[in-house]
Amino acid sequence: MGPERIGRYLLLADLDPGRLDPAVQSFRGHDEVLDREVSLRMLDADDARAPAFLGAARAAALVEDRRLLRILDVLTLTKTHTQPEQIAVVSEWATGRNLGELLQARGDQPIPVDDAVNIVAEVARAVAAGLNTNVNHGRLRPSSVIVTDAGEVRVRGLAVDASLWGSLNPAETKTRSDVDALGCLLYLLVTGLWAGPPVAGLIGAPMAGATVLPPSRVRADVPRVVDEVVARSVSSAARPRGVANIADASAFTAMLGLTRDHLAPVSHGAKHRDEPTGKTRRTLNISFRISGVIIAFALVIGFGIWGWQLLTTGSVLTASQAEVATADLLTASALPMPPASAGTGAEVLPIVKVRSFDPFGDDNKDGNPDGKKGKENNEEAALAVDFDITTAWHSQNYKSADADGKGGVGLIINMGEPHSVSSASLTFEGTGAATQVRVADEILPDPRLWTLIAEAPAGDRQINLRGPRAITGKYVLLWFPQLPQRFDEPGTYRVGLSKVTLN
Repeated sequence: MGPERIGRYLLLADLDPGRLDPAVQSFRGHDEVLDREVSLRMLDADDARAPAFLGAARAAALVEDRRLLRILDVLTLTKTHTQPEQIAVVSEWATGRNLGELLQARGDQPIPVDDAVNIVAEVARAVAAGLNTNVNHGRLRPSSVIVTDAGEVRVRGLAVDASLWGSLNPAETKTRSDVDALGCLLYLLVTGLWAGPPVAGLIGAPMAGATVLPPSRVRADVPRVVDEVVARSVSSAARPRGVANIADASAFTAMLGLTRDHLAPVSHGAKHRDEPTGKTRRTLNISFRISGVIIAFALVIGFGIWGWQLLTTGSVLTASQAEVATADLLTASALPMPPASAGTGAEVLPIVKVRSFDPFGDDNKDGNPDGKKGKENNEEAALAVDFDITTAWHSQNYKSADADGKGGVGLIINMGEPHSVSSASLTFEGTGAATQVRVADEILPDPRLWTLIAEAPAGDRQINLRGPRAITGKYVLLWFPQLPQRFDEPGTYRVGLSKVTLN
């Protein structure tokens, strides 16, 4: 049909011309008053689902979270000679790919584990936003999650989809169904296979009897901590005896946060002339492997105890800054770390302020680099040091790894007063950038003027950088001269930093 108008909304495209549900119509539209694209879903007013549909839309409209595609308007359309009386729900529109389309674009290849965990953590936080008002999603599936062209994760259909078509697993409560779906989304992203009730276009996960195989049995590089999350969330997964399911989306978010902290960091330190070679290196490698097995075994036990406490109490523990710093030491990788210089302590250094740093940009368009005043996405800078692994500072999007010829972007950390800095631990959102850690007593306009402590190449999500000696200064510069390519948008480069610890 040609474009039609519903009040202030111009209908641009019919999203379901085949009418899989004859009583429901879905359109992409344009709000001519606010000049924005929207989604419209209409249901016949005499349909038995109409009261639930209307109630779900009103309840979902009260849930505030930036990851949700919000309900913007609810209309009652009067009967015409061609259409019965209808209820129309208007929602935000997001341009991007849903998770199924994202996998298809990758040739059905799984997504890197750390990226998969990041995406599902965003979905879990969106679903958890409705718990305080007892609003569940109820019908969460791959098409419910959009990765936008800007790389944001957005969730659609909160409460409304379930009011129309019910839960994917009717035997479960809506809260439990959301947990099951979150686990299935994680399984799908790390394996390319779907562990939930059948969904068109998705290949089912392999079964061992009545349960699906753990993700690590499908894809060898999936860590066992991901198996733990799947076992505690996916209804069709085998669960260890005596271990309870994850209670709700909030608990799922917390467990994913712990999972991300256990994804092994990579250590980058100064090169030494007396590096072991030959037989000595082989002996050390065996020693490190044995140490890794022992520590991994201890981590699995600790993870199980923590998860049991979390799931049986139904509460999410909030750690202080000191506790989080200690947790970093307790969950450190078994990879070797160069010895610290004499006289340097392992205490976590204070972070008083943080700001972005874009000295070679030209925000004021005067034809000159901005120097030490240059900033980039500065409103997000604090997210890199807020001890919330699910939030991050992001650079802008670029067309080349060197930030379109600028040579990099960075963050400046103000410690309040001079401190001796010997190392830094960084956790990126997705693939990590090439990184330099530099120190100075004042903010200098050129990164090369700052004293270099250590540097690391791009590619690792978690890195520990330690220099051959401590450098004293008030400011620490985290400089990213080479940005990683975004997995969801080939040809686009951006860095996202989720967590920083200084020692």
